[in-house]
Amino acid sequence: MRCVRVLLAKKGRAKYLSHLDMQRLMMRAVRRAKIDLWYTEGFNPHPYLAFALPLPLGVESECEPIDIRLEGDATNEQVRDALNAVMPEGLEITSVIDPVNKPGDIAFARYDIELYPFDGAVEKIKTALESGNLPAEKLGKSGRHKVVKQVNIAEMMGYWAVEEKDDSVNIGIVLAAGSQKNASPFLLLEALSAVTGERMEYRKITRKGLLLANYRKF
Repeated sequence: MRCVRVLLAKKGRAKYLSHLDMQRLMMRAVRRAKIDLWYTEGFNPHPYLAFALPLPLGVESECEPIDIRLEGDATNEQVRDALNAVMPEGLEITSVIDPVNKPGDIAFARYDIELYPFDGAVEKIKTALESGNLPAEKLGKSGRHKVVKQVNIAEMMGYWAVEEKDDSVNIGIVLAAGSQKNASPFLLLEALSAVTGERMEYRKITRKGLLLANYRKF
């Protein structure tokens, strides 16, 4: 038995597949691809398949890591090709690698956010991001109960850049994505809207990569 990490690109209409849908889809895909999976022992054996960090619904991605455990001697390239032969439109296995880091080592996610333009967009967004104060309400837990917590998104940001293109304003930003701190791009846009007084309407959001605490690639 060995573990491999499947890296998946999710684009177009596939971005509307939920995390649960993706779990079911990948389980069917590995079976259709006739990949020799490793199964747990016991009364109810099941294959091991784990997404490192669930993707928010409506977000595209270039780098979704999925760990699976295999039997047999299939190479990583053979696993990649077998899966791509059965993947639906909008989903592509970009590579299959031997894992180095554990999913729990993920600390940040890097996003590209493409916004519809508005007057003074670049300067207003830059000023808000530089302010150090981007309050937002986030659903969390207190014991067994769900509660709304006040958070400062500025404390969950890494490096960022804002630029204006022909018909859009693009934000490239690193957001916390670990088990202790986690900020979605949607929460960032809500905070920016509140601070700037402008409605942040996005054309597309793409997760470009996952990073370790030292900003190295996961």
